[in-house]
Amino acid sequence: MSSPQSTRNTRLKNDYKEMCNIRGPIITWRAVRGTPPFVESYHLTVNVRSIIGPGPNYRDQHLINVDIPADYPNGPPRIVMLSQPVIFHPNWWPSDHRWCYGTWVFSETLSQHIIRMIRTLQFDPIITNEDSPANRDAEEWYVANLNRGIFPSDRQVLPDPSRPRLVAAPVMKKKFEIRH
Repeated sequence: MSSPQSTRNTRLKNDYKEMCNIRGPIITWRAVRGTPPFVESYHLTVNVRSIIGPGPNYRDQHLINVDIPADYPNGPPRIVMLSQPVIFHPNWWPSDHRWCYGTWVFSETLSQHIIRMIRTLQFDPIITNEDSPANRDAEEWYVANLNRGIFPSDRQVLPDPSRPRLVAAPVMKKKFEIRH
């Protein structure tokens, strides 16, 4: 049987690999605490169009902090919006800018958790839970505007954490061109 610290380190190492898989034009990140692959805190930059006010008013880039607690993976990561204002969404707390994730499932990897969070930034109706709002004003506005065609606010396909991103190999140019 492995110790809690051994389980945590294995999980952090595997999470780091998947975090590398989601890095790209939509999601960039940097480790802010811990030494790879044992990263305990990330700063994310997420490039998706999201609603920050009831106009609707939009923002296309979000800075987010992800902290991994000492009891992880038994306890969930803490995800906080650093950009101001916090998005105007039923599942984001306006007071402390935390994401209200619903239920933490031990088997959900960090990158899967982050992708689920980004789907709230996109106002994905499948993932938005208006029945348990962290922001009642946003929930009322969201429900009143469900049929306006503004959700989701962004339709980019998010990366799959289980698959490494394919990077095109550089095109090799010939040093000399031979003409006949």
